[in-house]
Formats: sequence, C-alpha cells, structure tokens
Amino acid sequence: MHGGRPTFALTRRLGVDAGLTLYELVPEDLADGRQKRFRKANSNHRLTRVAVTDAVPYVQEDPNGVFDFSEVGTPSGRTPSDWQWQDWCALKIATLSNSRQQAVQRLVRDVLDDSGINVDFVTRGEGSAILSEGAGIRLTTAFLAMKRLQKYEKLTTVADSITRMSIEECYYWHAKCRSPTNPNGVKALRTLLTAHL
Repeated sequence: MHGGRPTFALTRRLGVDAGLTLYELVPEDLADGRQKRFRKANSNHRLTRVAVTDAVPYVQEDPNGVFDFSEVGTPSGRTPSDWQWQDWCALKIATLSNSRQQAVQRLVRDVLDDSGINVDFVTRGEGSAILSEGAGIRLTTAFLAMKRLQKYEKLTTVADSITRMSIEECYYWHAKCRSPTNPNGVKALRTLLTAHL
C-alpha cells in the first residue's frame, strides 16, 4: 500500500497523556473517504485525525516540508524521509495505558524486533517508531481488542493470541474490527480469544 512506505506510527508519551498510542498514516483524501463511509453507515466509530508531526512528535519538518525522521525508530533499510508526507495525516487508532500498556509490551517488543526497530524508541521514556503495514495491522488488531478489557488475564491472553496469529488472520480481524458496517467485529474477536476465561 502506498508504494511500500510505512503506514503506521507508535508513540509513547509520559505525563498527563501517558500511554502507547497507535496511529495509521494515510493521505488526506483517503481519510476523507473513510469519514464519509462511517457517516453513511451511521457508525459509532469516529476518526480522530491529527497532523503527522503530532502523531510522531519527534519528527522535524523544515520550511520546505521535508520531514527528518532521525530521532524516530524506523524499519530496517527504510527511511521515511524518502517519501513526501505533505497532504498526509494520522488517524488515531487507540491509546493503551496502565495495565493495558503493560500487557501489550511483549507483543510490541516482538513486532519491533521483527521489523528491525530498536525497542528503546517506545519502551524507555518518550519516543516514536514508524511501522510497516503488516506490523501496524497486527498492533491495530491487538490495540482495538484490548482497549476496553479490564482483567489483566484477559489482556495478556489477547496479546499472546494475536502474537501467535498468522499475518493473514491479523488482516482478516483488522478488516472486521475497522469496518464501518460491522460494529461487532471487536466484540467477536474478544469473545473468540477470551471466552474460555
């Protein structure tokens, strides 16, 4: 999608907004189309749109609109500065904090390791990492499934189950969970993964 460019960002903040926040990076016109589909479907889902530099606060933009990603974790062999980021925005997927953030840590480490990204960018202090589509799809599925869970046992079960899923299963559940016409996708995934607890 989008010429092989990274399409997700993971940012860790401390303080008042503490937590891990996952964003999808998309062109503005694609974000407009998604908002129209959600409105047309009368979906309860809302898209929170922010600037790329707000989603990845460690990116610097020069007066010519060129982004410097040197302070951000990036996939091995990729430089997000190679692509133009004007007319792009970030759609907030979810923020996990407290026990949810603790439960997803192992999955985040695995995803970052598989992507060749130093985990310190989002596990020590504040920082951001840019993720490939496959890595972002896996984390999106986990973040959405864990967002409303309370029990730590269920949280870790969901994270561990999504770690073991094939990428095809992650794409399937991602489509179900983010569809404007399928309001029960996330609930179905939670039930599948935690019904035995």
